[in-house]
Formats: sequence, C-alpha cells, structure tokens
Amino acid sequence: MAESNSIRPLVTVIMPVYNAEKCLHASVDSVLSQSYRDIQLILVNDGSKDNSFAICQQYAQNDPRVLALTQQNGGPARARNAALPHIKGEYVLFVDSDDLLEPDACQIMVDALGEQDMVIGHFLFEMGKTAKDHGRLSGNRTMTGRDFLQAMIKRPGSFYFSALWNKLYKTAIIQALDLQFQPDLRWGEDFAFNMQYYQGIEGVSVIDYPVYRYIKKAGGSSIRSLIHIIESCKIKWKLYKRLKQLCCARGLFPAHRILLYRYLFNVTIAD
Repeated sequence: MAESNSIRPLVTVIMPVYNAEKCLHASVDSVLSQSYRDIQLILVNDGSKDNSFAICQQYAQNDPRVLALTQQNGGPARARNAALPHIKGEYVLFVDSDDLLEPDACQIMVDALGEQDMVIGHFLFEMGKTAKDHGRLSGNRTMTGRDFLQAMIKRPGSFYFSALWNKLYKTAIIQALDLQFQPDLRWGEDFAFNMQYYQGIEGVSVIDYPVYRYIKKAGGSSIRSLIHIIESCKIKWKLYKRLKQLCCARGLFPAHRILLYRYLFNVTIAD
C-alpha cells in the first residue's frame, strides 16, 4: 500500500502481556509490520514469570514506536489501565498477546472511520488448522449510534460486539467519558468497557474485512465459568447492569427489555 506524504493520525495499540514468551514475537510483529506505519505500541508486562518482559524491552530498544511498561500481576484490566495515561494516538486498538492483527487492519480501519466514533470489523476465529470469518453485521457502511445499538442488543454477548480487538476507538471519547477497565471482574471487563464506550457514540463504521485473528486456546473462560458458577453469575449480573444502563441512557430499554433479560441466560459466543 502506498504511503501518503500527508500527516496521518497516530494509532495507539495496547497489549497486555502475561507469560507470553512463546507467542509474543508473532503478536508484536503483527502490529509492527502493519502497512499503516503511524503506530504507538504500548506493551504492559503484567508480572510475567517467563522472559516476556525482556522481550518487551528488546522491542522498545529496537523500535521507537514501542513503549514497554511493567507492573505486578494484576490481570489484563489493570494492565490496560496502566497503558491509558500513555496514549499518544488519536485512535486506539487493543490486541491480546496470543492473537494476531491482520496485515492491513490499521490502514483499513483508519480509512473507514471518517467522521464516525468507532469502526467495527469482522474477525477470524482460528482453531487448529482452520480459521473462520465471523461478523454479525455485513457490508461496508455507516450506521447511526442508535441503529448500531439496536443491532447489538439482539446478541450483546457475541465476541463481535463485546470483545475489544475488532474495533477502532477514539481516544477523545475514552478520555471524555474517563473510561477505565474494571479489575474486579474475573472476565467480561472488555464487555463492561464497551457498554460504557457505546454511550458516547453517534455513528459507527461497519466493515466486512476481518481485522483480527483470534486464536482459540484450550481452557478458555467458558471452562472457568463452569468451575466458578456462583462467581460467574455475579459477574453476569454486573455486566447486565452495564448493558441496562447503556440502554436506559439511550432510550432503548422499554422496547428491548426482553432481549436484555435474555442476555442474563445466554453464554458468550464467538460470532
């Protein structure tokens, strides 16, 4: 893709890192090798016990676009929160250290944003040797914030709507709403963050392009949910309250209350 001589917006990529030495190089390289070069990558080592932080430091020494931070182990929410004050970009992407950003993801998402408040793209769900395209909204188009939320309410627990990593966010909205991730949530902190961010959107750009490769790992959160049923129920109730708060704020709750109640009993799904 040809480089433009005009000044382009900086995209900050935030990546929490915990005991990821086996997959970290591939994940970081997928960010730094983007066709869109105007990137700040913030790596936050979350108290890793392997060589992850040393790898992060090496990247920071070799590439001025990389900032390496470290903290005591506190989970991905605290790691992302540690990165928020260091954001320099106009836009923000979130990438997990065991997944991959598709090669032209930044370029395509920046091009698609325009005057909208968020870009949402498809993603590849990779399990073993197969990778399947997932996305609940089709076409390349813009939607009003209200139309987007009405689509989201139909399946709020899907990865497509609830995950961080298939979306381009505006730093100005994150800062205006003073958004933080909730460290007290064992899972679902990305959902809670999105429900708050969605309160600030008036327009959304939808793209068909798969911007992210989610690599399925053994023993994911669905397994943990079965083991910690009581805790999971409490978390689900907290997430439901975030969803209800969003819908009430946007005047959508009365007409969609049944769909919201259904969320309490639906599992998170990869679509």
